[in-house]
Amino acid sequence: MADVISKKVLVAEDNAVVRKGLTNFLTKWGYTPVEAETGDIALGILEKDQGVRLAILDWNLPGLSGLQICQQLRIRPQIPYVYIIMFSARKSNEEKILALEGGADDYLIKPCKPSELRARLGVGRRIIETALSCSPPPAAE
Repeated sequence: MADVISKKVLVAEDNAVVRKGLTNFLTKWGYTPVEAETGDIALGILEKDQGVRLAILDWNLPGLSGLQICQQLRIRPQIPYVYIIMFSARKSNEEKILALEGGADDYLIKPCKPSELRARLGVGRRIIETALSCSPPPAAE
């Protein structure tokens, strides 16, 4: 079950060419991409589809930014933990720190090598699957 859940990846990117490239790689690697072109759509997907446990978020999305999505997810206990990779052209250490302190689990600078993205998604998947396998069983009523 954990493997099926963690194979869904939200790709929140307003640039259609970049989004298509990411989804092509994800599909090739065996993931199921779920696309969003705005931050509001991305947050809506994460609120409704609890099977999405990995996310690649562009910082500069129309509507809610990638950083705002991170912050919203971390204060909403009703949404299962989502491993977030902030994917941005912002290169300064201050911005990386801001993203990580704002709730992102990882940070990749655009453009990046596909092999690096694949490896980082693998880390996220491993963390989510480990967390799911260690979850206590539901309490008996």
